[in-house]
Amino acid sequence: MRYLKILADDLTGAADTAAQCRRFGLPATIFLDIPKLPLPPGALAFTSDSRHLPAEVAARQTRDTAASLPAVDGRWYKKIDSTLRGNIGSELDALLNLVCPPAAVVCPAFPAQNRGLCNGILTVPGLESPAVHLPSLLREQSRHTVAALSLEQVRSGELAGEMRQAMRTRENCAEEGPVVFAVDSLTDDDLDRVLKAQQEVLPEALLCGSAGLAGALVRRVGAQEGFPAMPAERLHSEGKSVLLVAGSGSDVAHRQIECLLSSESEDPHQAVSRMIVQPESDAWGTAALDPAQPIWLLQQPFPKPGSVLEGGEARRRADHLARVSVAALGRREVDLLLLVGGDTAIRILTRLNVRRLTVEQELLPGMPLCSAVIDGRPTLVVLKPGHFGEDGTLVALLDSVGLSGAGA
Repeated sequence: MRYLKILADDLTGAADTAAQCRRFGLPATIFLDIPKLPLPPGALAFTSDSRHLPAEVAARQTRDTAASLPAVDGRWYKKIDSTLRGNIGSELDALLNLVCPPAAVVCPAFPAQNRGLCNGILTVPGLESPAVHLPSLLREQSRHTVAALSLEQVRSGELAGEMRQAMRTRENCAEEGPVVFAVDSLTDDDLDRVLKAQQEVLPEALLCGSAGLAGALVRRVGAQEGFPAMPAERLHSEGKSVLLVAGSGSDVAHRQIECLLSSESEDPHQAVSRMIVQPESDAWGTAALDPAQPIWLLQQPFPKPGSVLEGGEARRRADHLARVSVAALGRREVDLLLLVGGDTAIRILTRLNVRRLTVEQELLPGMPLCSAVIDGRPTLVVLKPGHFGEDGTLVALLDSVGLSGAGA
């Protein structure tokens, strides 16, 4: 597999998928704008930055982004959110109309993050939003025929036959356009079964899913082509200075921050100087950050009950947080940027004129360690989706790059 072209609707979605690719031996690069030839081989991850947009606008932006990429021979992968946020159907249609495959296989399961699909219903521990039925969602948002394949069918050994039957039914009804398969999966073995059937029946189908399906694809292809699996090494940064910016308003992200703050009393290498960035906060406020502390933390305040965590207001807050973050970087060079939340990450990196990130390894499932050049200086960057991980995830990420007593 020389190229796998990943198109996500936000930056951390592109990053978590690229991280899984790198884990299974495929070189991976994340682009923040349209690159020029020649391109590095491997996984090429892009974002249309369209999750927040109305459906029609998101579809147009998805198609325009895909159409503007350099013409390289490779396989497309449409990345969707593992909690089914965004304009899944309209964006899928946009890419289907551009690529023209006979079918799409949609499977959002990401077992490493305890996310799956059973009876068409999203399963995510602790998810506060109402249960989402993926086949119904796709029928509402997509113009194409949707066929649901259950977990029982996935595990029966007859999945390939079910796919063939659905394709015959479409032909007998003289229906035009691709069939969209919404497929249940809960485990990595389930994902392998889905890919085996897809490869047998519909090798040209467009794959659409979370980082989990992409990782299963690269693992499967890597076993055939001999990709070297990436070792789970412990990395150590040369310095000990970190800027951690948390723009996500999710409960998960805020619990992770509190866990980090509570751990600093036990580990001086994770001592934190924190600034809560309010809408009225100015960049001068970063002068209050303590230069003696190894970690500077800038975060959004915990959202009030009923606050909308996505949309125009949320993105304005993310843009403001990015301005304050760049001001903080003007006060101190850092060895590591740890960015939590896709809107926040893309705004900060864009302001820093970062055009691409090279994925060095996956630190935790869906959370890559990347290298970048910022103001002519090599810098490590970790990207973390706001909803990913356990309470101790930030502590674990910092520990994995040597910012702990154990790694000092």
